Amino acid sequence: MNGMPVKCDNCKGGFHIFVQHRRLEDSIEETYFECPYCQQHYPSFYTDTAVREKQRSITKLRERFDALKNPAKRDVLQERIEREQAEVKVLMDELKLKYKPV
Repeated sequence: MNGMPVKCDNCKGGFHIFVQHRRLEDSIEETYFECPYCQQHYPSFYTDTAVREKQRSITKLRERFDALKNPAKRDVLQERIEREQAEVKVLMDELKLKYKPV
């Protein structure tokens, strides 16, 4: 995501995204970028320990998926990956509602 060109909604300045992370509280981490001209803050997403653990689990499942040759086993694993991704989305949406500034 670093380097993607964007235009600030606030000052209309053009710039390339530089993704940053900051800890908000305890285990909550915000991933965001800011306009270098007017410092407009753009939150991308929020994670907590549970989300980060599930993301690591999904990465490992994808590695197993890539190594599998059996189509039936790949299908089963793909379904599990999709279920876990859906769970992560729900958790991240909840965090966004709680922590995203209005």
